[in-house]
Amino acid sequence: MPEWLDYNGHMNVAYYTMAFDRAGEAFMAAVGLSETQTRQTGNSWMVTEAHTTYQNEAMPGDELEVKTRILALDAKRIHLFQTMRRLPDASLLATSEQLILHVNLQLRKVQPFAAPVLQNLQRLWTMHNRLAHPPEAGRCVSLGARRPSN
Repeated sequence: MPEWLDYNGHMNVAYYTMAFDRAGEAFMAAVGLSETQTRQTGNSWMVTEAHTTYQNEAMPGDELEVKTRILALDAKRIHLFQTMRRLPDASLLATSEQLILHVNLQLRKVQPFAAPVLQNLQRLWTMHNRLAHPPEAGRCVSLGARRPSN
């Protein structure tokens, strides 16, 4: 989409976030936390921390694929990891790592997942946990051992 491009001629940072968010919404709906279910139950999810890495540029005309997997899970939280790849060559463009909390919107507090949602998440986590840990996961922003020159 042309409106997703910045003056450098590639996809703007904000739209990487939007693409990851839309894929995250689809993932959460698939496990039982859709917008409809939120309206019916008052339970939802919120991203409380996120980290994005940019590996390659997304350029005009690129077909993108976002995949989502669970890295860790407990009764109230999910550690998600997403990859964005260019099709058809599957080159890695970006990753997103997120900590998600399950919340009751009436109380505005973190609450355990409903049993059916937790069961869906646990089933997926069991499958995802067999995969190799992504090398991009757990990164932080740092200059490393480099020190500014005087």
